[in-house]
Amino acid sequence: MTTKITQALVDRVMDECAPGKQVYDDQVSGLRIVVGKKSASFKLVGFLNDGTGRYFSSMIGRTDEVSLKTARTRAIDLKQKARQGVDPRKPKSTVPTLDEALQRYLDSRGASLQPRTRDWYAEKVQGPLSSLRKLPVDRIDREQVRALHERITKKNGPACANGSMRTLKLLLNDVARTVDLPANPVSRAVRLNEERPRDWSVAPDDMPELWRRLDAMSDRVRRACWLLMLTTGLRCHDARSMKWAHIDADGIVTLPSPKGGPSKAFKLPLPRLFLQALEEVRELTKPFESEYVFASAVSKSGYIEQMRRTDEFGWAPHAMRHTYRCYALEAGIDFQTITLLMNHANPHVSFNYITRHNMIGHMAEMQEKVCAKLVSYRRSA
Repeated sequence: MTTKITQALVDRVMDECAPGKQVYDDQVSGLRIVVGKKSASFKLVGFLNDGTGRYFSSMIGRTDEVSLKTARTRAIDLKQKARQGVDPRKPKSTVPTLDEALQRYLDSRGASLQPRTRDWYAEKVQGPLSSLRKLPVDRIDREQVRALHERITKKNGPACANGSMRTLKLLLNDVARTVDLPANPVSRAVRLNEERPRDWSVAPDDMPELWRRLDAMSDRVRRACWLLMLTTGLRCHDARSMKWAHIDADGIVTLPSPKGGPSKAFKLPLPRLFLQALEEVRELTKPFESEYVFASAVSKSGYIEQMRRTDEFGWAPHAMRHTYRCYALEAGIDFQTITLLMNHANPHVSFNYITRHNMIGHMAEMQEKVCAKLVSYRRSA
């Protein structure tokens, strides 16, 4: 039974009602005064419209601290949230800005992200996405995202625009793991620009010239690093930062932290051609007493820090990886083995059951086969 509650009644409720008594408000359904032994409090009981059929009860405040008018206002607000399916007992999550979302993501991934990957994400947020940096991510809407993608496309090119949107989508999805957000605006609003794969593989007609320039290179340590990338397909950083301790007596190198971090660590057989060049490198770098194979006396890291196109050798480091993949196929290597050799992810379920260590012998054989194919162009140089 409801009661016409007034502020005067609220003020004397402790004197007139026994402990355990509940006085129901006739103006806001579900609101009542609950009388205890030492104090009385406003309490709201209602139905949570989230499809579960649950009821909730929420304490609004003590009658000597909260007025009747304030209690009714708060109760109406809580009932409105309950009708929307929001449990009013749960504190509202703080929605991070895009800047904060980036930092949260980087912190959660820890060492699994390579420094260059972390820098790439930060560059996108601080550069092309800078207009969104201070916004709480739940306020980033479709129109903003669509317009921004078009603007970046015009200013920085299709690839940069696509990369920026992929970064934004990733960060929003990461926040959505812990905070309720609307549907990802990148998925809903952006049609990514068409990108043509870069044709970086060295053509057969150019391979003799590549070998000629490689063999004539004056810096023999750097030359060996190029040779390693060409004959194994290793990424540039993995090649440059290789340590002597990573190479065992059988010519198997361990890559402890490749792209993807330590969880992607793998072993790779090195071709005999490179192992022969390695002896020359050992003699040349012996004075440095360095743990790194491609040691440098001037770099902060202790190893060669830059491999880039020059007049002496006009190909990019990543072109070696593309070239390795293409000539591995031309040599007749099956794609599953190439996936192993290049440490690529494979979506095939059966691939998850392959024990990489048991494949080292097969990989070594195929590695020599790819190397032989590449060297065949050297003879015509």
